[in-house]
Amino acid sequence: MLATVSALMLLLLAPGPTNTLLFRAGLLFGFRASWKLAFIECLAYLLQVSLWGVALVYLAMYSPWALKATQLAAACYLLYVSYNLWQRKGAAIDLNRDRFSGLYFFWLTVMNPKGLLIVSFIAPAGAFITLQGYVGFMTALALVVIPVGCAWIILGSQFEGFQKTWLTPLKINRVTSVAICGFATLMMGRLVETLLQ
Repeated sequence: MLATVSALMLLLLAPGPTNTLLFRAGLLFGFRASWKLAFIECLAYLLQVSLWGVALVYLAMYSPWALKATQLAAACYLLYVSYNLWQRKGAAIDLNRDRFSGLYFFWLTVMNPKGLLIVSFIAPAGAFITLQGYVGFMTALALVVIPVGCAWIILGSQFEGFQKTWLTPLKINRVTSVAICGFATLMMGRLVETLLQ
């Protein structure tokens, strides 16, 4: 179980769309206003990993194109999120425009490809076969996702004082947009590579 938890931590600590938005929320609004996002992220990962765990075998056996279509949809959604963040040009924090809803964040996390990686490479073989294996793995996942999410928010909140001088919401949005776009581009590149082979 230690190897599973370590692998989960390494994967979930890696910067990506969800962690970038957690960092951004901590930076713009502080930990007190953003801590609930870690629990929303956890629920989204539990849903996503459960669905992938059940569906992955069937997708791979009966319709491999559906797996590729799902990966393409996830990459396109991330590009859409990146584009929307780039378009936000406010010079000051606009609580109505810069704050994203919990539902928006939930669906962004559900579309995050890390869930597929978790199921494909980290989940123990029996995690989706027995109830005991499922509950054990999902508990471990939740116990990793929540602290990692909080850590990203806390990291962002440590830069909160800097935002009034050189770190404006426009710059935060642009950097976040570039990070998410880069992640989506890597996903699409890997998808094209698998299709060409």
